Amino acid sequence: MGLLRAGINFELKSRSDSGSIVFIHGLFMPSAIMLPLAGRLNSKGFHCYGYDYPTCRRRVPDHGCELAEVLTSFPIAKFHLVTHSMGGLILRSALEHSPELAERIGRIVMIAPPNRGSDLALKWLNRLSFAHRLVTPLPDLSSGKESPVHSLHIPSGLEIGILAAENDHAVKVQQTHLEMEQAHCILPGRHTNILFREDTAEAVEKFLRTGKFSI
Repeated sequence: MGLLRAGINFELKSRSDSGSIVFIHGLFMPSAIMLPLAGRLNSKGFHCYGYDYPTCRRRVPDHGCELAEVLTSFPIAKFHLVTHSMGGLILRSALEHSPELAERIGRIVMIAPPNRGSDLALKWLNRLSFAHRLVTPLPDLSSGKESPVHSLHIPSGLEIGILAAENDHAVKVQQTHLEMEQAHCILPGRHTNILFREDTAEAVEKFLRTGKFSI
């Protein structure tokens, strides 16, 4: 059986204290997919925590409610967030559900987020009439005109940086943008392997420390 309950699944403590980061993975992946990135940031002084959830079992708003509950009870007063793919939408949904969480958030980095939907998700929904039964949140990831992704709100005042993968066939670069983004950067790589690149870790660290990807 797969994971049934959402929660913090890994914790990497640091001897120094550059702050705390909660990592939120994407569709089809476990929290362990974020460990290489978390390890690099942990070595730079960040305390790292991995959020895990059963990606295919619920719609994005349901995942968002669960994440909001976990973050509300999270024992660290102030923390950053780093998301990958659908994890960015789940965070947006959590903040829509519990906007008061914004007061506890330092900065946010979204990696390859389908903020404007994914053409690949739309393709599979059009190709297979039962796709949403196999992958419950697929309609929420679609780039179609009626997709819920287009009506997701997020509290103002948050510092959000977005990293897009140059050769991403799941989420196009132009689909990663948010109107309220503070910074946007395109890095080499594909949708998943961008997580394992050293320059990705460097970009995440720079934004979490300065609010910018470049000097």
